[in-house]
Amino acid sequence: MVSTHQVKIITQDDESVTFECRSDEDVISAGLRQDIYLMASCREGGCATCKGYCSEGDYVLGKFSSQALPYEEEEAGEVLLCRCYPTTDIEVEVPYTYDRISFSDEGLAFEAEVVELSQISSNVVKFQLKRTGDDKQVNFASGQFFDLEIPGTDITRSYSPANTANQQGDLEFLIRIVEGGQFSTYLKNDAKIGQKINVKGPSGIFGLKENGFTPRYFVAGGTGLAPVLSMVRRMHEWDEPQKCVIYFGVNTEEEIFYLDELDRLAEEMKTLELRNCVWKCSDEWHCERGSVVDILRRDLQETAAKPDLYLCGPPGMVDATFAVCAELGIPKERIYLEKFLPSG
Repeated sequence: MVSTHQVKIITQDDESVTFECRSDEDVISAGLRQDIYLMASCREGGCATCKGYCSEGDYVLGKFSSQALPYEEEEAGEVLLCRCYPTTDIEVEVPYTYDRISFSDEGLAFEAEVVELSQISSNVVKFQLKRTGDDKQVNFASGQFFDLEIPGTDITRSYSPANTANQQGDLEFLIRIVEGGQFSTYLKNDAKIGQKINVKGPSGIFGLKENGFTPRYFVAGGTGLAPVLSMVRRMHEWDEPQKCVIYFGVNTEEEIFYLDELDRLAEEMKTLELRNCVWKCSDEWHCERGSVVDILRRDLQETAAKPDLYLCGPPGMVDATFAVCAELGIPKERIYLEKFLPSG
């Protein structure tokens, strides 16, 4: 028998929104039915965008990825709202502020034009878009992502821009080419300059946190550099004084990209240091040798620094980096992360 329960969503700034949810629907779907747009992306239990902590009430969880919600987090009461079916009234604390909740999808979707499509490494493409129409404004918090729709289909994939919010309508994406991937196949075979593409967003909760003058260390694997670059560029635009270090890692020299852009940013931004890391490198490689995890461990041990950590990349890299931080005494609440998880 279907029952109806109250869901109370409590945000980081102690605001809240309450709505009804049937026992046969997940919390995200219930919100959408009532024009309440909570942070979510895949809606398949795979991306962790809709993660929260259930502080009151009972629920049942549907099928989800253990990478998105590890067992220990599930046991501690964390939930993926797209897979959460209330069996009583529940209260859920979410890790974002009230202004990230929308009450209409108006303005979330827009059209953009492809203005650049270039191969920048052996497996990464720069995909530059410009918003069409009279309103060129592109608003987002650095670290958030947009859903890009393959033209002529209803297939979307989520990517974070490497640039910052702007009034020119520019969106700069760094996209890894995956063999057999649907968006990768589109980029290789069908994408062309001047083509129109539907964009929806922004979404996501990854982004800069205010913690005084604490140094910020950014650890990026592959195209995890995109949201990291956006956050550091935002720091530069706002002339923020914290020391920051980018640990950018790839497996081989053929996979490295954007070194010139990073060097230019470091030249302009005196608080920025770079650690460009290649795991399997030749004798000619001129930067860091080894994984970002190894280089970060070395720096943390040598300096005894306790920075804020921002991690973005494949699950293995993120988990290994998180373990190093925990081992060296960096509090969990000072570590912010986003994992790249398989689509669908």
